[in-house]
Amino acid sequence: MPWKPVTGQVVIARLDGHVREFLVTAWNSDTGDVKVAWPPQNPAVVSRHPLSSNVGKTLIAEARYEPLDPDGFRSATRG
Repeated sequence: MPWKPVTGQVVIARLDGHVREFLVTAWNSDTGDVKVAWPPQNPAVVSRHPLSSNVGKTLIAEARYEPLDPDGFRSATRG
């Protein structure tokens, strides 16, 4: 099982043409990819993003994100 749940970690990545901060929900130990909470469960945002049922299911490849706290991220994902 390569996906490991992650809490309290934020990454920066480009999505929808904008650089955004994303809350990480899971990390793939095989590829380094992350699942992020996007779109957020804010009612104003959900109304603009009808695919809100995909919260926490958006994948971002390892080469496309940067952790806000690299040491904390490394500890949270690799132990």
